[in-house]
Amino acid sequence: MIAYINKVSDDISNYHKDKFKAIYYSINKQLSTLEGAYPKVMVAVSNDNINKKRKENSELDRYLKIKDKISKDIETLDQILNQTPVVGFNTGSYDINLIKNELFSAIGTDNIKHIIKNGGYMAISTNTFKMLDIINYVPAGTSYAKYLNTYLGECKCEDKIRCTCELSKGVFPYEYITSFDVLNETTLPPKSAFYSKLRCTNISDDEYKRVQFVWEHYQMKTIKDLLIWYNNLDVGPFIKAIQKQRELFKRFDLDMFCDGVSLPGLSEKVMYKTQELIFPSKKPGKPFDFPEKRYLGYIKQDEEAKRDFAMTMQHLDKLLKKQKYICNYCYCKLNEANVSADRINNKKGHEDGNIIISCVACNVARKDMNIKAFRYKKLIEFNADRLVYSIDEEESDIYRKMKANIAGGPSIIFNRYAKRNETLIRGGKMCKKVIGYDANALYLWCLGNEMPCGRLTTIDAYDTIIDDIKSDKIFGFLECDIETPEHLKDYFSEMTPIFKNVEIDPTEEVIGKHMFDYNQSRGKNMAKKSRKLIGSYFGKQILIYTPLLKWYLQHGMVITKTYSFIKANSHRPFESFMNQVSDARRGGDVDDTKAMIADMMKLVGNAAFGRSGMDMSKHKEVEFLSNAKTIYNATEHFTFSSKTELNDGTVEMVKSKRRIKLRNPIH
Repeated sequence: MIAYINKVSDDISNYHKDKFKAIYYSINKQLSTLEGAYPKVMVAVSNDNINKKRKENSELDRYLKIKDKISKDIETLDQILNQTPVVGFNTGSYDINLIKNELFSAIGTDNIKHIIKNGGYMAISTNTFKMLDIINYVPAGTSYAKYLNTYLGECKCEDKIRCTCELSKGVFPYEYITSFDVLNETTLPPKSAFYSKLRCTNISDDEYKRVQFVWEHYQMKTIKDLLIWYNNLDVGPFIKAIQKQRELFKRFDLDMFCDGVSLPGLSEKVMYKTQELIFPSKKPGKPFDFPEKRYLGYIKQDEEAKRDFAMTMQHLDKLLKKQKYICNYCYCKLNEANVSADRINNKKGHEDGNIIISCVACNVARKDMNIKAFRYKKLIEFNADRLVYSIDEEESDIYRKMKANIAGGPSIIFNRYAKRNETLIRGGKMCKKVIGYDANALYLWCLGNEMPCGRLTTIDAYDTIIDDIKSDKIFGFLECDIETPEHLKDYFSEMTPIFKNVEIDPTEEVIGKHMFDYNQSRGKNMAKKSRKLIGSYFGKQILIYTPLLKWYLQHGMVITKTYSFIKANSHRPFESFMNQVSDARRGGDVDDTKAMIADMMKLVGNAAFGRSGMDMSKHKEVEFLSNAKTIYNATEHFTFSSKTELNDGTVEMVKSKRRIKLRNPIH
């Protein structure tokens, strides 16, 4: 099987390289041009101590940075074109584990990468192929039939027995096949052969009639022909459904198999792609002439650097007027004090045609950075207060404080049974209605809400901080003590306002006599002291998000002490994503032809929310070990999680990561 996959992968790779040879030619041409532009540094590149030399030689450092970028582009392109996706449905948790030993024996364990989740394999990649599971691109619990129905529609044949549309799943006598010789039998097995001892079920009369029709219609000679029909019925529609699903993600310039191994990963990229950046005002500045003193300074610069100078004052004034007296990069208004002439190609001197008018700050900051990249960098800087930042090492105290205050969501059953005109509620009142509420698009609403943006900073709480929070003068998280006044405890009795993780000792004073007696009756299985998520009327030194804190204050809760405040900027960075998903879902309700897009966008919206709260600290890494001493040391290491022995003496070792890049804002 692996030999066949590798052969197909090689054929596909050769096809891709021929198809994209123009891109390879362009990249290699860039590399040749680069080497020609830096002839002096080519000798230094081949010498030892290259890292030391690049620190001493700025030109060498610049050359290596550009070369590394081009080399990375070639490496990425090679990986995409050489790795053929091998896709299955629910193969990660069942099929791969079933053939794990044989699979890893065939492909080896030296050059493979894989991602494990809940005992299953999300992805296994080698230099030539990447095994993926479609189950990771659909909602939990999706069956194969439902997947096909979503992207291909249901079978519309009136006669289901004589159906040949290939949209309905076939049947096959799995347990009847006890050896390879059975596949050569020339007669259709009886209906009893389709009985499954595993499921204790058999096919219906209509399903058996369909098998009889298929046997005759396709002129089958052996049971092997029936098996081929059954497998093709799985594979053919599956490929068509995958193609439909991939087309939906192409709307966002994403490839389903190259840009992610799961729906949440792709959804996160969709979410960030739809994040709208605000451009600075391009209002024209006041007209002025380029200062002669600065012009003369450029002449001196080029003389000292032995560069050609061919720039005129008339050209500079013309460029100033054309750019409306604003910086070409940050769009700030220019004047005689901050205007400058930035060279497009820093290898050349100040020449007409090689000049962009910018402010002095941008001229100095750009250095030799690509103009398009530098302009985008300035745009990001302008939007800094509107973007969600990951919490880095500089903010480790903030990270730990926020992490400690994530309590989790409550799950409360207020009453297990209620019946109209029978159940008594609230002190003996008769229940007149039973109403159910569905919080529609709650995840989207959360994503579209105000977010803590910009760099988070910690400040000490001050006397008027509560008033500033109420009047929206400050936004972020307040660390405080808060409690419910005695007269409001009845109002909050059905659902207490504060949720927290605390250590609960199951004594009679804490859990009451009834639950205490029940716990004692469990003997060895009795509950012991442990941390639980509970509802409470008060919180001590807890971190509260200011929108929630305002709600608490509006409903009468009292802050008794303040400690510190994590300051952030208030912005809705994912509002456009929320609107796009909502509009797509509304469009599907109105127009049936857009129903598939609506369903996909609903999944993207929900998955993006879950991905944004993913706890990356729980991620594991996998390595293969064969040396006995190395295996022992890895097993005794504090990062050890689990291990699986393969049949060739190799061990698949699952470990906690020692170093994690926490890219998600929440965790």
